[in-house]
Amino acid sequence: MVLERKQIYIDRNDDERLKGWASRKGVSEASLIREAIGQYLVKLEQQEADKSGEVNPLIKLIGMHKGEIPRDLALHHDRYLQIGDEDK
Repeated sequence: MVLERKQIYIDRNDDERLKGWASRKGVSEASLIREAIGQYLVKLEQQEADKSGEVNPLIKLIGMHKGEIPRDLALHHDRYLQIGDEDK
């Protein structure tokens, strides 16, 4: 992953909250910011797709699986997604 440097200003209260969460989770503030931005952009893309009527089928997969993720998911993803000849 190639990272681009950004410099931002945030509210002092949000800065303290960010420091607290980073400390509790044992991660850097930057990693929390990157995670939050990624989640927010997915949300914006979903909202835009909903407005246009075009929904990326991969976005529909987010959050579908409940419980423990199977260890062989990457290898046998078709089986878990129930993709087969009948869908073609």
